[in-house]
Formats: sequence, structure tokens, C-alpha cells
Amino acid sequence: MTSPACPVCDGRDVVDLVARDRLPVMQNVVWPSREEALAAPCAPFSLGVCRACGFAFNTRFDGALMVYDPRYDNDVPSAVFADYYRSIARDLAARDDLTRGPVYDVGCGKGTFLDVLCATVPGARGVGVDPSCSPREADAERPVALLREMFRAELVAERPSLLVCRHVIEHIARPVEFVRAVVEGIRRDPAVPLFFEVPDLDWIIEHEAFWDFCYEHCNYFTRASFAHALERGGVAVASSKTAFGAQYQWAEGAARTSGEPEGVAGVADFVARVTRYAEAEQRRIEGARERLRAAGAVGPCVLWGMATKGVVFANLVDPDGTLLAGGVDVNVRKQGQYIPGSGHGIHAPEWLTTLGDREVTVMVMNGNYAGEIRERCAALGVRARFDVP
Repeated sequence: MTSPACPVCDGRDVVDLVARDRLPVMQNVVWPSREEALAAPCAPFSLGVCRACGFAFNTRFDGALMVYDPRYDNDVPSAVFADYYRSIARDLAARDDLTRGPVYDVGCGKGTFLDVLCATVPGARGVGVDPSCSPREADAERPVALLREMFRAELVAERPSLLVCRHVIEHIARPVEFVRAVVEGIRRDPAVPLFFEVPDLDWIIEHEAFWDFCYEHCNYFTRASFAHALERGGVAVASSKTAFGAQYQWAEGAARTSGEPEGVAGVADFVARVTRYAEAEQRRIEGARERLRAAGAVGPCVLWGMATKGVVFANLVDPDGTLLAGGVDVNVRKQGQYIPGSGHGIHAPEWLTTLGDREVTVMVMNGNYAGEIRERCAALGVRARFDVP
């Protein structure tokens, strides 16, 4: 099959390197029964890398399969993640006056980040836009309005103090066009600061994190390819850095009023790194499977964290549901539900106390939460050993 043109630079020299026969299409939509979860939509995945600009994307992506509605839920109700949100808010407030106008959040999810930001920055107010949110009006107690809409520039009705777009662009099949629409929202005042955040592909490759390649994310960015895509979309990128243990990357800037985006250096080296990763991936998956088999001889094995990482890990490592007793997630809306594809059950942490007297192996899907998870298990009196893939 011929790979499509690069969605960023329209280049035709795209090499497919990482292939999956079957991945759940929407890993952040859970199902009320195992039967429904097993029948959830799945599709093939193939990571292609553009040899011209270094942009990586799913060359088999079909946007018609994607449904972002109120069932979609990627909320992380964790103290660790709330602290991370507060750190972003403080960082942004240190550079810009966030009380001069509303903070617009494009792709706000359930509005959690805006709620935390407005609670952290006195006088701040927010407007979130997302097709999966529950719409609400702002009030004195909760100064965040949510619009259940796909973003378009005319929704920016008031001059923002800041426009935020976190963990959205990796979901958009035409990322440059989407960024242009975001920039169009501030054309009346191109000095309005912009803040973008996406997962960092360099971290995924370096850590051989096969569980971070998912169907929802049709785009994967290094810092260089992310800056290049933003520049093509009309952003003048002023700074970028990694965050959240280098799993994420930030880019900040404003609307670009002149000049052309520069090319991307080091693409050949990057393609070589992805090639080495692809050659090692199946060994890595089989290694994870063997670890679960060995641990299962001692006691039950569970995953903790049934969002992207947990769903993809379970589908690739235990597709038949024979190695894992189930998964744990602190998002109460997911508890009692089942993940798409492999159909593993999602449980509250207290479920671990029902698994008997044998030692439980808890596979922590994101090491950033390991301390929090250990504390919760200790408080529950669960005899557990902890592993990070």
C-alpha cells in the first residue's frame, strides 16, 4: 500500500516503520459490558515518518471512525496530575497577566485544566471548547464556561489573555490546518500568547514505550517536528521544552506576522532511531508478556492506569485476557466498565483487596504516579509488588 503524503509538508517520501494489525479506535471510550468492549471498533495502525520534515503519523488513519462525544473521557483525577496542572498555571501566570481576558482552552476535555488554572490564579476566568464536554456557563463560584463545540475561530468572542491547546493536535488528521484555525482566533490581536502541549515522540522511542502508540493519536512529534508544524500553521515559536518527566513537550509563542518556517535538521538520524525501535518492538512486547507470566505464577497481575497506556498495553500484551486479572483506575466514571478490544475490566483501587492473600503484581502504566499508587495500596493493606513496563 502506498503511504499518503505528509500532512505537514505534503512530502511524498514517507517510510512506514511501526505496524499494528489491530488497535482500539477510541481507547478513551469504555464499555458497560465485556461483550460490547470485545466488539468495540478497532483498526490497523502504521507509523510513517516523513523523510523531509521528520513528522510521524499513522498512515492508516481513518478520521471517519473517530467520535468525540460525551462518552469520551481522558480525565486523570490524580493528586500528581493536579499538581502538574498547577505547575503549568503558575508557570504561565509568571509570564503573562492571565486576568486581562479569559483564558481560552481549545480541546478542554471536561474542563479540568481550566478549573485548576482559575483556582490557582486569582482573578482568572476561562472558556473551554470541546465536543466531549458538558456545556456550562461561568459563575462567580466557577469562572469557567464550557462550549460543546468543535473549535472554530469565531468562538473566540473576547480578547484572550492566553490561548491554550493541550493534547489536541496529536488527534487532528490535518494538524497545520487546525493550527491555522487556532491562530485565526487571535488575528485581531496577534500578540496574544499561545501555549501548546503534546506527547513527546523522543521519549516514546527512547523508552521503547510501545503502549504510547495509539489510534486516537494520528500524529507524533519530536520537538523539532512540532515547532516546524506550528510554524507552518502560523505560529512564531518563541520557546519549547519537555515536561512531566519528559513525556510531554510545551511550545509557546504568538501569531507569526512575517517570515517563513525553517527546515528541520537531523531527520535522517531520527528515521534511523525509529527504525531501530521498530526492529526491537516485538521483542519488547514479548518481554512484557514473559514478565506477566512469571509474576502470575506468584499471584494475580493487574494494570494500574486504564487510559491510553493501559488500554494499548493490555491489547498488545494480553489480547486474550489470560495474563491480567484486570485493571485499576481512579477515574470513577471508568470503574465497572471494560476497555475496548481486549475487554479487560476496570476497577476501583479497593478491588485489589478482593484478590486473595497472594502477592499482587501491580504494573504501573505511568511511572510518574508510582509513589501515589504505592501509598494507596499501602493504605488499603494490599500486599503488592510494583513494576513499571
